[in-house]
Amino acid sequence: VLPVFGGDSRAQTDNFMTGRSTGLLTYRNTDFFGLVDGLNFALQYQGENSGNTTNGRANRKDNGEGYGFAATYDVGYGISVGGAYSNSARTSAQKGTSKTEYDSDALGDRAEAWNIGAKYDANNIYLAAMYGETRNMTRFGGKVGEDNVENIANKTQNIELTAQYQFDFGLR
Repeated sequence: VLPVFGGDSRAQTDNFMTGRSTGLLTYRNTDFFGLVDGLNFALQYQGENSGNTTNGRANRKDNGEGYGFAATYDVGYGISVGGAYSNSARTSAQKGTSKTEYDSDALGDRAEAWNIGAKYDANNIYLAAMYGETRNMTRFGGKVGEDNVENIANKTQNIELTAQYQFDFGLR
């Protein structure tokens, strides 16, 4: 339905704990230790990834230590709900100074994200909705004249809606 995993309005590859990220330790549990059918959760820890490594990461892909967790619950009848939260330290190079028009508006010490979502997937119909917010983590920008300017938003609010019908012969 969506490229990769959805969350495309706020996720960026290898940036804090969104999309595909580097240096993660993950614990996943299905059916809450066998006690609650359909309740799944995951816990994550992310170690620091900075430009001070041999791979020469760009500041925009750096992060300090962070943690995150997510949970989903399969209600039945094709309905599932879920939510997630992550919180990571930002490196000093990522914190804005607001001294020039190109500096980041995001001055916070931590990058934070949370979201909630629900889906219906039954009877050849797929409907999904997600609402989420980020603070000090979502990049935006591009070229200004000859300068390649990237900035980090202080706060974003994201809504994603998806609808799909699958015909009996397989076409979606």
